[in-house]
Amino acid sequence: MSVAIRVGSPHEGARLKEIAIASKGHWGYGPDRVRRWADEGDFAPARLRQLTVLVAEVESRAIGWSSLESKGETCWLGDLWIEPDWIGKGIGRALFLRSAEHARALGAKWLEWEAEPNALGFYEKMGGRYLREAEPSSWGRRNAIMGVELDA
Repeated sequence: MSVAIRVGSPHEGARLKEIAIASKGHWGYGPDRVRRWADEGDFAPARLRQLTVLVAEVESRAIGWSSLESKGETCWLGDLWIEPDWIGKGIGRALFLRSAEHARALGAKWLEWEAEPNALGFYEKMGGRYLREAEPSSWGRRNAIMGVELDA
């Protein structure tokens, strides 16, 4: 099956939220806690317009997405979520690489993100390295801020 990656629409926040909930829930967190976490996010069209959202889809169905926010020489990868049935099939890698490519095109020298503990191995495979500790999250932990230098 062919996977396409396209720029997201500001009006598909509900579907993006569903994917984030399913993906976070895949790691064994309680469903009620995951829903409360997702409700803290901003999936409104106005917010999505402020970001670069990339959506991976198969047969016109969104199965994963990422979001980027430009901060000068650094782009922030705010999200990278994949439906559980598609985890391990190269979708995350494709979205990560496309996000890095887009950040580079925006003139960024660095791509940074806060890494969910269950995703550390994935990000290390993508070339990410530990930069610093994040502020405490709503989950009561301090995640790693990781980054990768973007080649010219």
